[in-house]
Amino acid sequence: MGEVRQEINNAVMALHYSEVEIKKLDSKEGKRVFEELLNHFVKSGDRRWWWEDFDQDSFDFVDYEKPFNHLVDIIPTLTENVWLMVEDDQEDYYPIYDCKASIIGNIISECFGFEYYVIDKSKEWLICENHHKRLIGIGEKLKERNVERIKRNTKAQH
Repeated sequence: MGEVRQEINNAVMALHYSEVEIKKLDSKEGKRVFEELLNHFVKSGDRRWWWEDFDQDSFDFVDYEKPFNHLVDIIPTLTENVWLMVEDDQEDYYPIYDCKASIIGNIISECFGFEYYVIDKSKEWLICENHHKRLIGIGEKLKERNVERIKRNTKAQH
């Protein structure tokens, strides 16, 4: 088990979350969802940092000291589960969790720093925090909800 995956497990136990709130996808389903998301969001195929080559225009959010603390305000809807994908280079592919959107910030706050992606299950939007504490978004629904939180001088990236 990779370090990040172990961190997530420890956080889930410390916060007393159940599998109803967060559940890691098994290896077969996890790999399938990973590849589906990779093909949908990344131009150049499998790479460590997806945010370097998104297949859609992206935008940066304003600078936050701890971006994960703002996810509950940024995510378009907290009533539907999302995919939480964490960068863990000790795994064959990045682990993916079926997760309540409202608890992601709590989980990440219990862990050491790592890159993560919060992804709408219908692939309409994606949010990621990279190792530069940069919060990056993709998707019109996400953009519309966060007009005031998006950096004004950010140019779309391809």
